[in-house]
Amino acid sequence: MKRDCHKAPALKLLPYTVRENLPILGSQRGLGGQVKAIVKCGTADRALAWYIAEGSARRDTEGKAVDYLLYGLVEGQHRELDYFWLSDLQTLRSPTGLPVERDPRWRPKTLEEIAPELFRTQEKELED
Repeated sequence: MKRDCHKAPALKLLPYTVRENLPILGSQRGLGGQVKAIVKCGTADRALAWYIAEGSARRDTEGKAVDYLLYGLVEGQHRELDYFWLSDLQTLRSPTGLPVERDPRWRPKTLEEIAPELFRTQEKELED
């Protein structure tokens, strides 16, 4: 019972319609900066942000999704591509105590549009 109460707020960050259209983990491998961030979650003070590009459900023994492992751009003190759990986003707070919320106005963008500096470095290394 406690888990169900905890789960509902996390699913507001990633509603069913979004989860159903989110590419599965690893499906965009090799696309580099052309991977699209489908969802943006962050804190109202803009201290933290997650641009979600892929995700896959973690399921219980009955096959019911109990959490989601996500992949995308994480923005805090630094910008980096990383994996993170939906349940962790629900519990995280900014340094000023604000919760993570989904940006309902967000429109998909490529990771390169959001953080071009991450991909210029990779392209330069490939050229060298």
